[in-house]
Amino acid sequence: MTLLRNRNIEVQLIDLTSQNAFEQVKDYDGVMWRYIHTATGKVKAYKIMQTIEKYLKIPVFPNCRTAWHYDDKLIQYYIFKALNIPPPENWIFYNISQALEWLKKTEYPVVFKLSSGASAENVILVESYRDAKDLAEEMFLYGVFSHTLGLHKKKHSTVPSLRKMLFATQYCLRYLHHSMMNLHPRMFSNSGIFEKGFAYFQEYIPFNEYDTRITVIGNRAFGYRRYNRSNDFRASGSPNRDFNEKDINLECVKIAFEASKKLKAQSMAYDFLNKNGRPVITEMSYTFVDILVKKCPGYWIPDLEFVPKSMWPEEAQIEDFVNYIETYRK
Repeated sequence: MTLLRNRNIEVQLIDLTSQNAFEQVKDYDGVMWRYIHTATGKVKAYKIMQTIEKYLKIPVFPNCRTAWHYDDKLIQYYIFKALNIPPPENWIFYNISQALEWLKKTEYPVVFKLSSGASAENVILVESYRDAKDLAEEMFLYGVFSHTLGLHKKKHSTVPSLRKMLFATQYCLRYLHHSMMNLHPRMFSNSGIFEKGFAYFQEYIPFNEYDTRITVIGNRAFGYRRYNRSNDFRASGSPNRDFNEKDINLECVKIAFEASKKLKAQSMAYDFLNKNGRPVITEMSYTFVDILVKKCPGYWIPDLEFVPKSMWPEEAQIEDFVNYIETYRK
């Protein structure tokens, strides 16, 4: 709010979930709402923001193109393929027979993912057919709350009958958990998203000691490395980071700019891995930890010239959004 008021822009806090929210926003030129991936938060926020953008014709941040795929890895993969944005190889199954047939033939390890999750949550390295089969059956027969995916690892040292008992017990607990979410949404709003009816696997790309996070806001690209956590193949959420711009592969910056142009995204963070010497994007997110962008010593512009000026991402987002509103009103 301070950044907006410093530009002599009138700001009003509005509860967009209130009954008269739409009547209130009609008096304003733009709406900004940074929502995150809670179990219910992103769902209600997206519905409300999309209605304001599409039917009230008021500019919003994030807009539909920027956020409709937020925290949904399946949708993101489909978008990458449709727009020719380079991802790793992915296999998504909506039929358990097809999934199990593929799992018999594939090479291991592979990476299993839920659709939702951040900071490497809901991402497991699967090293055998038995493990992959257990996960696929769990996804199709019982479903998974995102925060309970790790329980899967505890079933492999047990005999088959006991594993089935654990499956059934988890199912009952998840049903109770789902019911409690409906009865007490505030208490359980951050306790996970229920996912069922698909199996999502991604190729494991070895020899990546870090990933590269490129955040594109308008014509600015900020970049840093995230080194893998100790004894882990995952880098997302790691505290081990390198903000030296000279270590960033400029091909990642170039691809990120191209991706944002194709997406027509206002703000987007992309996670890159190295596959046979070429960058591939594993995931993207319109929102991110702002202090990590601020720690970058500067940013690149589309011609890949580096501008040695650090800034809060909110500054860039507000500057672009205000400029868009001024253009939109003309």
